[in-house]
Order: sequence, then structure tokens, then C-alpha cells
Amino acid sequence: MLNKDRLRRVTAVILMVCLVFTGPVVSRAATESASNLNELAKIVRDHGLKRDSKFSVRYKGSMDDVEILLNNMTDNLFFFSKLNLYDDPSTSDDADYLTANIQLFNDTVDVDLDDNFDLNEYTVKFNIRYFETLPETQYVNSHVPQILSELDVSSKSNYEKVKAIHDYVCDLITYYSGDEDWASSMYGALTEKRALCNAYSLCMYKLLVEAGVPCKYIGGKAGTGSHSAGHAWNIVALGDKWYYLDATWDDFDDENTWDYAYFLKGSSDFDSEDPDQVHILDKPYTSNAFKKAFPMAKTAFKEGMNDENVSVKIGSDPDSSVEPTEPDEPDESTKKYTLKDLIYDKWPTSGKISVKKGKTEDLLLFVKKDMKKLVKKVTYKFTTGKSRVKSVEAYNLSKSTYSDGYVYMLSFKGKKKGAVKVKISLKLKNGQTLSYTFKGKVK
Repeated sequence: MLNKDRLRRVTAVILMVCLVFTGPVVSRAATESASNLNELAKIVRDHGLKRDSKFSVRYKGSMDDVEILLNNMTDNLFFFSKLNLYDDPSTSDDADYLTANIQLFNDTVDVDLDDNFDLNEYTVKFNIRYFETLPETQYVNSHVPQILSELDVSSKSNYEKVKAIHDYVCDLITYYSGDEDWASSMYGALTEKRALCNAYSLCMYKLLVEAGVPCKYIGGKAGTGSHSAGHAWNIVALGDKWYYLDATWDDFDDENTWDYAYFLKGSSDFDSEDPDQVHILDKPYTSNAFKKAFPMAKTAFKEGMNDENVSVKIGSDPDSSVEPTEPDEPDESTKKYTLKDLIYDKWPTSGKISVKKGKTEDLLLFVKKDMKKLVKKVTYKFTTGKSRVKSVEAYNLSKSTYSDGYVYMLSFKGKKKGAVKVKISLKLKNGQTLSYTFKGKVK
């Protein structure tokens, strides 16, 4: 028989055991919640830096916000007007670097509207895939200081930093059109030495930001007519203005050859090298709010101009980030003929030249039938690599008629190994001159 003291001790032990085994087995983390897109962007940023793929957030907001979130394509105003402006100055892994590493699909964001629909409270589900894993980003960050040290950026002006980094990226990467994830990442550029435009832009962004020069990633399309395709480039701040920079289009296929045709250009002369191969901004970069936050220079930056970033500021404070707005409507009264209006195809369709030394190749531009009478004269111009020694020679420019129109064919012969550009210009009867430039090399 138990005495009273022993009974009390046994009872206490039983109570303790009951408390242990009847309590929650797993401790649940508090549900994340946001009441506006800025708060949601911070949550997504924190998950993105850890490369979390699937997570959910309780969101209280309007149906307008839901529509923005569910637009998973390149004009998504949440990713490109919120997430890419949530910029912590202590790291270059967030903002544009994070956004440009996110692959947008139709299932990237889903919103459960069944939860408290009447109270404008929903569950936002994210299913994010990244071009670059966390270990790969850590690899990139471990190599950036060494790259900048070798470029000696600490002793350079901002303009000199931009030029040195531009040259490094063009020298590092050979353009590659594969669809592997690494081809769109800076990790792939550093390890494979070949990549797509997304990687060129990420390299420019990461290296310039780490070198102390404000830079942003820009998405859109580029090219001519039906061959226009998704593209990425940068804007860079020098002085109080921003300038366009497209390292991909400055780079030739040759490993050690590039030019400055798309280097630190303004809004009026970015595409002056070939006005018919234009850059078209995605919707988030065309709004009045974006233009106000990042005022573009009208003409190209020239060495010797002020390049100190006096008042340039990127939206590190989420409350000052660019609000989603609709783009300005284009002014139809300024519309002119473009190469798309005249040309329905070309050969090679990629616009890339590849010819062996001593061999001949043909370049073709197919002109639409109803535009036949508009063309007055056709000319061509060859530009070769840095040495300006001609690597090709033309021997015939001819015109043939087809059922759908007619074709201009330029035959040429590889003469000397090196990079080459061939610019074919169509002078129109209304005074316009439209041009297409093929780029490539003689092997």
C-alpha cells in the first residue's frame, strides 16, 4: 500500500508523462502573411535567396492584386516592378539577380480564391524554379572578388569600370543557343564559358553592382519581324542618367572579338547600328513610373563626361518601388516602314554567318511582293574584326523573283579567318533606308 508522499510522487510523474505525450509532436511555424504587394515581395525575396521552391502566403488584398500575381509571363508586374526593386544594398543576390534567375511558367503562382473570398483574403501558392541553385550562386559570389581584383576596378572611374567589365563578359562568353538551365545563369557563363543573353545580362549586373556602379536587368524582345525573340540586356547609371548596354549583341562569335555598337547608348541611338533590328521593352519597363525612376539619357555616353553617380538610387525601400502602371500608348502618327513591313524571311534565319576560309556562302533577304515597287536601291557593307582587315570579299549581288515576292542574294567568299558583319541596306523611294546586319565569322 502506498503512503501519501509516494502517491503524490507517482501522480506527479504520471501527469508529466501525460503532458509530454499529449502535447504537439511537431512545432508548426507561424503562417506567413502579407497585406500588400510590397510585403509579399519581401517574403518572396527571403524565400528566393534560400532558393525555396514551394511555399504559401496568406494574402489580404484586392482582386487587382490577384490579377497581377496570376500573370506569370514576362509582363508580370509583381516580379518585374516589385520583386526586382526590393534591393538590399548589402547583397547583389536579390533584386534583378534574383528575378532574372526565376523561370516563369503558368504554374509559378496560384491563388486559392476559396479562402475568405468575401474578405479579400486568399492563399497565394508559389512554385518557383530557378536557373541557378544556391550552391551555384555561392560559387559565383566566391569568384566575383577575384574577377574584380584582376580587372583592377578599384583604381578606375565608373565609366572605366563599365568598359572593363563589358570587355571581360564579352571575352568570357561565347553565345550558345541551348535551353539548359545553366545557359541562362552566371554560373553557367563562368563554368561553361558559353551562355544565352540572360547570362550576359546577369554577369553585367552582378559585376557592376559589386563594383559600385548602379545597374539593372532589362527584359524584352529584339530582332526583326517574325524572327524577333525574347532578349535581355542592361541599363547602367553614369552621372544622373541611365544608359542602355547590350553585351550580347556587342559580342562576336569569336572568343576574343567584340565591339561597342550597343555600349552605353541613349534612348535615341541604342539601335542606331541597325535601326531595323530593334530592342522592344517588356511592359513593366515602359510605364511612366519606371521612366521617372530610371531616367534614360537621350544619346550615348561619351568618355570624359561626368560619370559619378550623384543622385541615382534604386528602390531599396519597398515603399518607394515603382508602382505597376500601364505603359504609354504608342503614337501612331510617328509610324514608318520597318524591315518587318518589307522582309518576310532571311537566310540564314538566325542572322549568324559561318563560312570556311576559301569557301563561298550566300546571304538572302526575301522582300514581300506588295513592297516590290517601294525599294529603290540595295547596297551592302562589310565590317570585320578589330584589325579591320577584310575577312571576306563579295563577288555578286543579285535579285530573283519568287511567287511570294523576290529575293536579294549576296554571294561572298571567306578570305581571312576572323569576325565579320555584313550590313545589307534597302533604300526606299520615300527616302528611308532600312538595313539588316548579319554577324558571324570566317573559320
